[in-house]
Amino acid sequence: MPELLQRAGAANSRGAADLTGLDASPTRDQQLPFFRAVMAAPLDAPYRAGVLGDSFRGAAGSPRELIGRAGALWGVRLSRPADFGMAAIEARLRTAPDPLAAGLAWMASTKAGAGWVPQLPDQTQLPNPLRYELARVLAAMSQPHQFLQRAFERFPPGVTPQLLRRQAHEDHLSLSKASDYRQLLPLVEREAVLAGMLDLAGAIERLQAFVKNETALPSVAWSLQTPFGWIVVDTTGRNNRRQLKDALLVLDVGGDDDYEFLERGDTHAISVLLDHRGNDRYVTAAPGADPSSATLGYGILWDTEGDDRYEGTQQAQASALFGAALLVDGGGSNRFVAGSRSQAYAVGGVSVLVSGGGDDEFTAQTYSQATGGPRGVAVLVDTGGNDRYTLTALPLVRPSSQLPNRNTSMGQGAGYGIRGDFFDGRSIAGGIGMLLDLAGNDRYEAQVYAQGFGYYEGLGMLLDDGGNDRFEAAWYAMGASAHYAAGILLKRDAGNDVYRSSHEMVLGTGNDLSVGVFVDEGGDDEYTVGQLSLGVAYANSTGIFVDGAGNDRYTVMSPTCSALGAAYQHGWGNSRETLPNLGLFLDLGGVDSYPAHCVRAANNKLWAGPRVWPLLELRSEAAAGVDGEWPLPFALRLLTRPATPASAP
Repeated sequence: MPELLQRAGAANSRGAADLTGLDASPTRDQQLPFFRAVMAAPLDAPYRAGVLGDSFRGAAGSPRELIGRAGALWGVRLSRPADFGMAAIEARLRTAPDPLAAGLAWMASTKAGAGWVPQLPDQTQLPNPLRYELARVLAAMSQPHQFLQRAFERFPPGVTPQLLRRQAHEDHLSLSKASDYRQLLPLVEREAVLAGMLDLAGAIERLQAFVKNETALPSVAWSLQTPFGWIVVDTTGRNNRRQLKDALLVLDVGGDDDYEFLERGDTHAISVLLDHRGNDRYVTAAPGADPSSATLGYGILWDTEGDDRYEGTQQAQASALFGAALLVDGGGSNRFVAGSRSQAYAVGGVSVLVSGGGDDEFTAQTYSQATGGPRGVAVLVDTGGNDRYTLTALPLVRPSSQLPNRNTSMGQGAGYGIRGDFFDGRSIAGGIGMLLDLAGNDRYEAQVYAQGFGYYEGLGMLLDDGGNDRFEAAWYAMGASAHYAAGILLKRDAGNDVYRSSHEMVLGTGNDLSVGVFVDEGGDDEYTVGQLSLGVAYANSTGIFVDGAGNDRYTVMSPTCSALGAAYQHGWGNSRETLPNLGLFLDLGGVDSYPAHCVRAANNKLWAGPRVWPLLELRSEAAAGVDGEWPLPFALRLLTRPATPASAP
């Protein structure tokens, strides 16, 4: 790496683009810490991303832990025990004449529940220990309810979920009003949002374990309308067909069930559905209606097993808008279908979608499949199987500015902000989106802005471990970024992979003071690009492309071969001529095939990138490429293991 940087004309560089603009940004305080770390040291980004991916891999068995790690990416670190506050709650439930009545008592003590007296089933209809476990969950919900009140207490009157969806999802912005959602984002107390979601996820994690391990659940069919939504319990094993509106807690055990979720009321803040066993179907046509969505609240949908189908339109399947959302599918071959703002999407909150082993299909049009919007963190984890992720070109719902006949994908690991200088000046720093697929032969298809893409102070990451995978996109994808942003695609292990782009700015490219990083650890891979790809920096950015091993084939459709380690400027005769601009291409093993018209690149060769002003040796034209037998210049995993007593210092 030092020799390559020397050849590029960037000796002793850490690969950082000029950070002056980021430091002076009016949204400096909104930039997330992990994004800042990547921007400050792009050459460390592969290691940081790999360690982060392994952290989420280690937590994949605990949805609560996944929420905690997503919260850390959000800039909030809480060491909150899983049973925080539950000792006192459990003591009260055990001494109460009826634990279920005691678990519901907090609702009656609130303003919304004043005067409410529930009609409860007797001990024969709903016996212990199920009665006690339900009471425990319902009592535990009091803490998340209080945290929600604290999280949004600085919001002005009149802010409703409907208003927020209209602004954030449909771009109907209030140009001067305090209720403009961009003005509300800094008012969220993130610590309260995360603490409440950790408590709720912990309570549902315990309920799931109880249902899974209890060998003799009683046959119960019971429902109750509460001040905070419906409670529905069915352990009969029947194949149910349910229409649900404003469900607080749904527990269904057994059967192939069909759920339809109706439009959610503006005051409904917490929704949980736990379905154990069966091949189930979850359908919603109204934005934010399914239990795994949240607006000014919390949402959890947990399906433990079976081949399931999820169908939604906008804001579905782990989608958070000022709140936290979680969708857990424990296994089976599943299909997730949505329109936009879905399948792990977050603005002003955190969302996590985790799917267990099985061949899954994720299909949407735009802003889906691990998309972190302003002040949001969205994580999609798939633990195994041969999966397919598709962000379609049609139907056309959000045309891209680059290709008006295709959608703006903004997904499959994308982080984006709002660039207000082209609108009314109210900019918002972007969030973090991470798609992590842990195994299998997978396929990723997208259009524009996808597959590890960052836009305006946002960070997008796609991490895929193992398998022979295929990545297809048009423009700005596969470890790319634009306008003070960062994008990373990290493919670990030795798979024979295919990467294809019909246009440009893919595979380790950055545009306009940005960072794009791509690393493929090994395998015989195939790369097809248009132009400005394969380790290209444009307009004072950093673009890094690394293929670690294997016999690879490169196809570049640009007749000028504007690829393979190059640094370009949008124009000359301005102050950017002296700012850093670094493009690096590394192929570190195998016998590789390069296009004949790309005369700089060849096997076992070190080359410098093209320069318009060679005698000036400007930092804005620093680029180089290398092909040879070399080890990876950075780690993709932790360097150490936990020390045993004998080896500890």
